[in-house]
Amino acid sequence: MPDTRAGTFRLALIAAEGIIANLLLGTLFIWSVMRNPLLELFPQWTEGMLSVVFGFHNLFTSAGILLGGFLSARISSRKIFLLLGILVFLGLGGFTLLPVDRPGLSYAMVIVLFWLFAAVGIGLGISAVQSTTIPWFPRHSGLISGALYMALGVSSVLLAALAEVLLPAFGVRHTMLVFGLIVLVVVLLILLDRRSILPPQAAGGTQAAPLTGFSPREMLRSPVFWILILWNISLRSAGLTLLDHAASMFVAYGGTAIVAMLISPANGLGSLCIGMTMDRLGIKSIMKFAAGLMCLAGMLLLLGDRTTLQPLLLAGLLVGGLAYGGSSSSYSAAVKNIFGPKYYARNFGISNIAMGLAAIIESASGFLLDAGGGSYTGVLLMVFLLSIPAIVCSLLMAKQDTAPALSV
Repeated sequence: MPDTRAGTFRLALIAAEGIIANLLLGTLFIWSVMRNPLLELFPQWTEGMLSVVFGFHNLFTSAGILLGGFLSARISSRKIFLLLGILVFLGLGGFTLLPVDRPGLSYAMVIVLFWLFAAVGIGLGISAVQSTTIPWFPRHSGLISGALYMALGVSSVLLAALAEVLLPAFGVRHTMLVFGLIVLVVVLLILLDRRSILPPQAAGGTQAAPLTGFSPREMLRSPVFWILILWNISLRSAGLTLLDHAASMFVAYGGTAIVAMLISPANGLGSLCIGMTMDRLGIKSIMKFAAGLMCLAGMLLLLGDRTTLQPLLLAGLLVGGLAYGGSSSSYSAAVKNIFGPKYYARNFGISNIAMGLAAIIESASGFLLDAGGGSYTGVLLMVFLLSIPAIVCSLLMAKQDTAPALSV
């Protein structure tokens, strides 16, 4: 690791570029603000149709991350990052072409634009940024991963606020175009730094020593990987369930949506603090801690449901947000720490299959809500039950060797 002033400045710049890039990667969360304007533009559409578009975008984001990992063996990470800008621009900019007089065709176009272009592009961006930024900080992988995920969480709030400002002036279709342009322009600005979005060995830093690590095939044969991914799927599913229902659930119990959305900053805080703590305590301790937090969140929420006390419900949302954020940042860092940096781009892509699987599991929460006649008891019980496999995985991991890959 460089210890000169120039080296320190370079690392600070790498971290800053990664954080700015991650602020872009929350762009698709503006969908929550765009829902009502889209329904006004296309009154033939339904809430359910819009939920399908957003609910399954995580699957395509996960596919983009996986694709980015395998593309990294063939093209540079900078080109993959450029694809982020191009695909998101095409995906969001394409909304200007939606024919208002043909709602069926427009809906089909939205699915293609949002899933195959924008979501896949975001996945490619996540792959490029995470896999090239974290390896620069071998002793602080949890901290930098936490900072990146915190930026991703914060971006959803900031960009949604910006969307509300732009909508009255541009309308929903052209607001999408504006966001596509913002992403493309910022991507190009970051790429002006010729050493941005590159791993240490490709940037010619002092870390350019021969890298070690497990290949994707070797990682998939390791029981440590399967324990780790099952733990993450459990906590990610629970976290996505809370994020999806936080506002509507809290309103149903007499609260306000804006208070419930405090779960987003809690998510960011958990990403940073738990990621940073992992650098000191290791992934085994963090797995137990995060699983325990989500279990506590589930119990608080069920107790709040039973008593209809808003403070208990809010406490459950905040604790759940902390657990979700921490499980995301520590998971990415642990994949690098345990399986090594040599194949990290591809291993990171494979490990993020967890995102797609969690999205599928989370979709069951909507059916539970319908089956309960609008009662959130089933949804909150689902959050609690999802914490149990995470606890089991954390206990199983305690018996595994998670020493870093040194010579594979």
